[in-house]
Amino acid sequence: MALDVLTEELERLGAEVLVCRVGEAFVKNFLDLDRYVAEPDPDNSDYVYLAEDLIHLPGRKYHRKKNHVNQFLKNVAFEYRPLDREMVECCLEMQEAWCQMKACVEKPDLLAEDRAVYEALTCFEDLEYEGGAIVINDKVEAFSMGEMLNQDTAVIHVEKANPDIPGLYAAINQRFCQSAWSDVTYINREQDKGIAGLRKAKESYHPHHMVNKYTLRPK
Repeated sequence: MALDVLTEELERLGAEVLVCRVGEAFVKNFLDLDRYVAEPDPDNSDYVYLAEDLIHLPGRKYHRKKNHVNQFLKNVAFEYRPLDREMVECCLEMQEAWCQMKACVEKPDLLAEDRAVYEALTCFEDLEYEGGAIVINDKVEAFSMGEMLNQDTAVIHVEKANPDIPGLYAAINQRFCQSAWSDVTYINREQDKGIAGLRKAKESYHPHHMVNKYTLRPK
């Protein structure tokens, strides 16, 4: 197995052997439990939702989210636009402003994220990403981007919104899912990275299930 070869080579070099973000299916079906310990990694486990829930926000458990969207629709004149080359430039301007607001240059994780967002936007056609943006007063104030992960699941890689506009995050989530992913069963909104606020936000959408990840260590 490739994992065994990698482990042996790292041990020969005197390096610590640590394999991160390993999927649950691999752990259950292929991992040699006599040689490795699998430690749960909740910070990197993915949140997966029913697409119809994110689009329609049904029932009492989504009451607050639906109110946020409805208040936004009632109070803000906006336009939703699919991502194209013209919109990419506007999204890049918004990302730059967002990064300045969050002081990305002082935070390595946000700086790395900023670079990843830049690459995703500028290469979205080659990557075959889907995307959409909310435009208010001729300015992009929110955008989101993702791709099909498999036949029944889409994954959202990027979601940004102006935090000063109430309901905007809820609106871009709902509108993008409705526009791009109405014909899929599940939407994977990735991990929370152990960030308390991000975890609370992802849990508030009531995931259908989690894609659990593990860190592997040799015994």
